[in-house]
Order: sequence, then structure tokens, then C-alpha cells
Amino acid sequence: MIYISYVTNNTPYIKVIEKYLLPSLHKFKKEYDIEYIGDLGSWQKNTHYKAIFIKRMLMKHKQPVIFLDADAQIQREPKLFTMLEKIETKVDVAFHKLDWAKFWHNKEGNPRRDYLSGTMYFNYNIKVINFLDKWIKYNENSIAWEQKNMQVILEALSKEGKINIYDLPIQYTTIKKRDGSIPSYIKDPVIVHFQKSREYKNWWKTRKINE
Repeated sequence: MIYISYVTNNTPYIKVIEKYLLPSLHKFKKEYDIEYIGDLGSWQKNTHYKAIFIKRMLMKHKQPVIFLDADAQIQREPKLFTMLEKIETKVDVAFHKLDWAKFWHNKEGNPRRDYLSGTMYFNYNIKVINFLDKWIKYNENSIAWEQKNMQVILEALSKEGKINIYDLPIQYTTIKKRDGSIPSYIKDPVIVHFQKSREYKNWWKTRKINE
């Protein structure tokens, strides 16, 4: 099992990964593979690369991988991933399905769930490779957020019984709100996401205007 991530060269994300993800990987002594890519031209294209990157890492390492965004920080030992690896024949993909209304508005009962792609576990098998191929293709023909595209593909595959999804606890994808807070119902976060994309989402556009 290996932790993976990527970051775009010559962007603020270099400092982000150096501040958040890399120190925590070192602290918890995790094996990792980080790729530094060239700017693909826009924030959207750079994020759509996520599916391509994950497939490349699976084919390279031929073992389960854990993808973390550059602004993720491991704060407690992520023991659950070890458990998933031990039952790897049963779990294909693991991520958190966010209760949107509860997280953002502290309201119960709303059925909306947002699939989060900041922390994800991928088994190394043909079902996962097929999913990634579909995700890659869907990204090529969509202007939507890669995370939304991923949800479309996974919901379809799950409905057809073609992939086994494990819903990670929210502690493994704990999001910092705009004011820096974490909802009180989330106890003992394991992996925290600092959501630096809010600050840098339009960085490419701003840079091109200033050039």
C-alpha cells in the first residue's frame, strides 16, 4: 500500500504540499509517490488529471494506493486503510460520501450525498482499472468538476453491481470550513483537508492576466 499525490509545478500548490501533506507523510512514516506535473493550462484540466494519475500509479506499483490531495494532512494513524488492505478482495474503492446538508448547514434528513475525491483508497484490480478508464473518458467530454464526474460513473457502476464501494468515515476526509472550523459532530479527525483550492482555484486565470 502506497500513498500518492501530485502537484502542478510553478504554482502555489508546491508550497501547499510542502506545508501539509509531505510533513505528515514523513511524520507517520508512510511510503509515498508524489508526481510534479507541468501546468496543463487551467485549474480544471489540472484536476481532471487526477483520474489519469491514479491509474498510472496503480499500474506502476501494482498494489493498493491511497490518493490524498496536496492540502491534506494526516493527523492520526489511518488504521482503517490497513484493514481495507487486508480485505482487499472485497473492497475496490473507498471514499467518503458527504452528507451535504449536515456538514454545511447542520440539518438532518437531506438525502444529498457528495462523493469526495480528496481522500480515496483504490484496490489494484481490473474493476478499478475499468472504473478509472471510464472516469478519464468522462472527464475528457465534460466541463464539470472531476469529483462530480467520478460520482456519476461510480453510481452507475455500483447500481450495476460492477464495483464494491466502501464509505470512509468523515474523519478520513475532514474539511476545514471557510472560517477554519470543523463541525462539532466530527470527532478525532484522521485526515484533514485545508481546502486551499478555494484560494487558488482561479490562480491560472489571474496569472495569465498579469503576464
